[in-house]
Amino acid sequence: MKEFYYDAKDRMNLVRRMHEKMSPGKVDDITWNDLELDQVFLEVNHGECFLGEQYLYHMLHCSDVNIPEDLIEEFEEESKLKTSIKDRLKKIGKMTESYYLYELLKDSDMLLIDNGWLINLLQITLVILGIMAIVTQSPFLIAALVGNGLINLTIYLFVKRKYEIFINTMMSFKEIYDNAGALIKNQTLSRYISESEKRAYQNIKNLSRIMMGVISRKRASFTQDVVVMAMEYIYGVLLYDIAIYNLVMKGIYKKEQDVLLILQMIGRIDCAMNIAEYRGRIDKWCTPEFSDSQLKMEGLVHPLIEKPVENDFSIDNKVIITGPNAAGKSTFIKALAICAILAQSINTVTATRFILPKMTVMTCMALRDDVISHESYYYREANYIKRILEEVSESKEKLFIVIDEILKGTNTTERVAASKAILNYLEDKDVYVIIATHDMELTSQRGYVNFHFDSQILENKIVFDYKIHEGVSSSKNAIALLEYLQYPKEIITNARSYLNENRRSI
Repeated sequence: MKEFYYDAKDRMNLVRRMHEKMSPGKVDDITWNDLELDQVFLEVNHGECFLGEQYLYHMLHCSDVNIPEDLIEEFEEESKLKTSIKDRLKKIGKMTESYYLYELLKDSDMLLIDNGWLINLLQITLVILGIMAIVTQSPFLIAALVGNGLINLTIYLFVKRKYEIFINTMMSFKEIYDNAGALIKNQTLSRYISESEKRAYQNIKNLSRIMMGVISRKRASFTQDVVVMAMEYIYGVLLYDIAIYNLVMKGIYKKEQDVLLILQMIGRIDCAMNIAEYRGRIDKWCTPEFSDSQLKMEGLVHPLIEKPVENDFSIDNKVIITGPNAAGKSTFIKALAICAILAQSINTVTATRFILPKMTVMTCMALRDDVISHESYYYREANYIKRILEEVSESKEKLFIVIDEILKGTNTTERVAASKAILNYLEDKDVYVIIATHDMELTSQRGYVNFHFDSQILENKIVFDYKIHEGVSSSKNAIALLEYLQYPKEIITNARSYLNENRRSI
């Protein structure tokens, strides 16, 4: 497995926050985890700003976000344009609070400070008491002024603690607005920016102006200057930043669609650069060709494996793949499923040629018992496959179903019987199916074409070619693999003896 240019795993919970608020896309959580698409995301992701990361993560779920191929091609060569745009996107950056911007936008009405009218009332009374105290020099009014100030400061500190992450998030919004303007003015990029996005930029100009003072002081506060820190408390007494926060949240609520368009514009541009750079880093890639009826690939490799073996393959309908342990079945079907997703999301496939129809990929692979939910391996597997069968009857788009070791969580007799029943059910459905299995009883299934992976034992070593071949596998290596791993000789001898006894009893 490849290592990544930075350890982003700790930031994955932040990256996925936007996706969790958006439409789920065609790749469900089970398929995402089966195919280790977090790892694929980290391999592709070299985005310059948080929006690029969040939009890429969403795109990989085969969402409704599309990036024109010619925009990607703009960034495939090093140029002044690429350097300039990179510098702009870096200014937006990846500050932790920034990753909350999308949900701040979607929940802006819920994030308004309760009793906002009280904030305005306390500001007004503070001004009135201040003027009266200065004019009259009344001890009572001075005491009332001090009391009002302390109440304001207490409210400021409380609200700041509760809403600080969202107040800080506003800093990202201002940076986004400023750099969005520069991107829109760029003559090369301008043709990839819609008129509605350009209008949206103009529509939110006032929001940017309102935030300017708050953000300037916030940046200055990072210096830990005593005067700056004192000014923060003065503004706290005035409840200025809290009032501005509420005002901005109301503005964001009213201009939600405009702000969304700007976020989308910057996310799209960063993703385009991200994809272009990914293509430049890998040895093999192609853009997919879309067909109504073909699923064919040449030189297919798994995107996460170093020095992978290439495979050519085509599927007309339904396939069963057999083969010994560790021969490459699981890696191949994962590579195929991942590339089908990459083709439909980032228009980039790790192959020399890849033809496919538009389709939804669904898998059942990486299973384990769930102690917390008290679900056994077989129970979870049965539920995972059930979700696929339900989608077969409901999906408006063609399905690509990939199952590794079907129903292996139960006994052989019932596993084979239930597996045959499932394959029979899928036989006349208009779906692509790939099943990897060790159950040779399934290879006679009507309507399914057989392929296999193979191994050879040479000089006490097991050799794999990791190539897919037509037909049913004739090799078995489970005991040989134990011998290769230097299990005690007694176990190897007895295992072979039991195997021969089983053969004689059949």
